[in-house]
Amino acid sequence: MLKYKYAIEYIDDYDEVILDLEKEKILKNGYLISNSLGSDIFSDFDSIKEEIEQLLKVLSGELPIFESGGNLNLISSDKHKTLIEDIFADEDEGDCICTIETVEYTKIILIWAKESIKYKNKRGVLATEEADERMGWIKEKWSELNFTN
Repeated sequence: MLKYKYAIEYIDDYDEVILDLEKEKILKNGYLISNSLGSDIFSDFDSIKEEIEQLLKVLSGELPIFESGGNLNLISSDKHKTLIEDIFADEDEGDCICTIETVEYTKIILIWAKESIKYKNKRGVLATEEADERMGWIKEKWSELNFTN
């Protein structure tokens, strides 16, 4: 189960799914995570897999830190927390950083990937066989985090 509240939005023109964390009051600058999904964390499945695999290595202690991002944000994860920093923020804007537990950040990516796969399959953009294979992989990663959705 995810600690934070979110809403799912569907952008039909681009076959995209947005996981909106903006309304979550206890997660300061949660919009930075929403903005990263599909840009800093690319929506192609190989990129999602790579991101999740690296985050799982960090969570298990196999890797001390993992840094990613670059299109909109810089993302740095250690075993306990992930920092998402807006690279385009003006100094006048103040603190444009979102801090979230790394395990929760990993869950958010998995939820977004799952919703994206379901949506693209429903719209005929992704074949059912491929969608089923990807959903199986996501389910496997859920179990590695010891939680269910």
